[in-house]
Amino acid sequence: MKSGLFFCARFLALCLWHFMSVAIAALVVGNVVSLVDQGQPSAGFASLFAISILETAVVVWMITRSNLSGIRLLVVTLVVFHGVKIFLMMIELAFFLNIWASPPMISLERVLALEVHGLLMACLFCPVAIATFKKRTSPGPIQPTIFPLFHSSLMIKLLNVSVLYAVCYWMTGSFLLIPLAGKSFDFTYGNLQVPSWMPLFQMGRGVLWALVVFLLVRHLRVHGIRLYVGIGVTLAILGGAQLLMPNPYMLDHLRYVHLLEILVSMLIFGGLAGWILRKERWLP
Repeated sequence: MKSGLFFCARFLALCLWHFMSVAIAALVVGNVVSLVDQGQPSAGFASLFAISILETAVVVWMITRSNLSGIRLLVVTLVVFHGVKIFLMMIELAFFLNIWASPPMISLERVLALEVHGLLMACLFCPVAIATFKKRTSPGPIQPTIFPLFHSSLMIKLLNVSVLYAVCYWMTGSFLLIPLAGKSFDFTYGNLQVPSWMPLFQMGRGVLWALVVFLLVRHLRVHGIRLYVGIGVTLAILGGAQLLMPNPYMLDHLRYVHLLEILVSMLIFGGLAGWILRKERWLP
């Protein structure tokens, strides 16, 4: 009973620190570049704290089930948390709302500011999360390397996962996002000038997604269906939780549909990608 209450107290304290980390990072970056668009609706406390709870839960799950500790655990946690939550999303934002949009809906300066804000927030949050929920038992005298040497088998599987990502992206966009979004889709994406090589672009992003999934497969002490579901849920929450807040670049209807699209695509992609990469788990 006491251990359960202590865990809940630590978890709530970490959720508050997540919330504060977002605010501190915004204050720091906001002194250089404004992070608020004119006319942008303010996010309510409930949605902001819901995001903190969801993302904190995912990070705690990763930390408590990792076979790493110390600096290696911090590096992997930062890569997964920031990579999925901000970095990979900012790549898509820069291309779809600036490079391929005419006229651009967002400046590259703003994209860079959002990236720096997310990185600073992650650097504030992840070390405290690890210090709060570090494992009580040692993972062993020798920890695995963060990433093994590349070889042909691994490279082929990573490329397979990148193709899987492109397929999941296209399928959920074509058969879920566009039909359900209706006219609200044109508000954000009506002026897109997508090049013919866009599938190659998504496969390139897919390689980065594959590397993130491989880190989870390699360093989580979870097996079988729990591993695949856990990876899917991790990607879905970190990739979609931000859409619980109002977004100046899309109507609310599109935002809700986009959230559904991310949840579905990441659950499917994460589970299948984890299954594809499962045999590479114990490489030295």
